[in-house]
Amino acid sequence: MKPNEFVRWIYPQAKAMGEISPVFVTAQAALESGWGASAIGNNLFGITKGSSWTGPVRLVTTTEWFTRPDVKFKAPEEVLKVALKGHGRYKYTVRRLFRDYATAADCLRDHLAILKKPGYADAWPYRNDPRRYVRRIMDATGSKYATSPSYVETMDRLFRMVERIVEEEGL
Repeated sequence: MKPNEFVRWIYPQAKAMGEISPVFVTAQAALESGWGASAIGNNLFGITKGSSWTGPVRLVTTTEWFTRPDVKFKAPEEVLKVALKGHGRYKYTVRRLFRDYATAADCLRDHLAILKKPGYADAWPYRNDPRRYVRRIMDATGSKYATSPSYVETMDRLFRMVERIVEEEGL
């Protein structure tokens, strides 16, 4: 899917939810799914199974980043490869269980519920400012949303791209 098509698909749904910046939601979905190309089972955000999910799942190879070389996962999840990338950061190739959603709307609702969890409470007041919000969900306070060391910078680039497309498309 081309970026404009993706934004036309996700942005209006994110905007209709009305609780968090639709620019943030659309940019995050674009990053996590490769503009929809790897939306495993309508999972636009790469949401892993977690301990409370009872719905369908898919086992998929992906990349994670950690600060130690000995992270383990419970079977059937597994570490396939670990590489030191400097500054105490390890790039892992892993097989993880991801949530499988019936629709993109189901995924958007679940994503919102995750961002409303207590671990992200310090970020919630900034939910309508995508740039400040992404920094808060990635800081050392509360839960950390992603493992990539360049997550904030990547999201900043995507915010600009989504904002440009929203303006061009009149969304």
